[in-house]
Amino acid sequence: MLPINWNTAIHYASLVNIAESVPPWGSYGQLEKDKIKALGYTFLQTLYGDDLATDIDPHKGFVVSFGYVAVSDAKELVAVIRGTDTLLEWMHDASFLMVPCPVAGASGFTEDGFTDVYRSLRVEQGSGTLSAKDSIKSYLDTGAAASVTICGQSLGGALATLLALDVGLNTRCRSPAAYTYASPRTGDHIFAGSFNAAILASHRIVNRQDLVTKLPPIVPLPYEHVNTGYALIPPPNTINPTIPCMHHLTTYLWLMSQHTGSKAYPLDPDCVWTGPAHV
Repeated sequence: MLPINWNTAIHYASLVNIAESVPPWGSYGQLEKDKIKALGYTFLQTLYGDDLATDIDPHKGFVVSFGYVAVSDAKELVAVIRGTDTLLEWMHDASFLMVPCPVAGASGFTEDGFTDVYRSLRVEQGSGTLSAKDSIKSYLDTGAAASVTICGQSLGGALATLLALDVGLNTRCRSPAAYTYASPRTGDHIFAGSFNAAILASHRIVNRQDLVTKLPPIVPLPYEHVNTGYALIPPPNTINPTIPCMHHLTTYLWLMSQHTGSKAYPLDPDCVWTGPAHV
């Protein structure tokens, strides 16, 4: 396994952090576009999708913002996908059923909730819409983009996994890069094999104490993570050991910054360790 450049991983996580700051019902204003510009990209389009419904929150069909597409002066196109406010509900009541992988040319099965959201992922184009993959394909075909990087956190990590494979198999960009943070398992072992064969520049970043990255469970269904996993290990007595704190993107940014010496990414105040010290 090749070593990861943590500064690069932080760079793409910072793009995802902008998407996380926009509420599902919100839009990308000048403030967000300026932040994207400061990281070296020009905002192009918003990614929309049908929000993930659960038994607790049965709102399937709501159209929400899931992220954005942007491009750099070097024609690197980035597709950036946030997580979801309903993920904890999904964790509590999801059945983790499998459905056939939605990506043409791939094999295996993927988690049904992720698959439903992925099928709905789209951009507005004139009076109609284009799927996320077809939008990226159009930028590649016109020469507006020369390379593609897809990044996402949590549910967005699973969606980024599906989108990276779709781009790699079904556009002229055969080597997209993927950066995912706190991603759950997206599909079964056959799907993971399809992904691993097609997407060689995959960076799946995992906090070892993040429960979400251990879901869906590998029993009774054969879920399997895709390559390539890079572990983050929280130092003792630093982070409150709650599911949200271990899963937050701000926690991931702080953990990655420990590898670079950067002080620019503090923990959320609510996640700073308040318990007794342990030897």
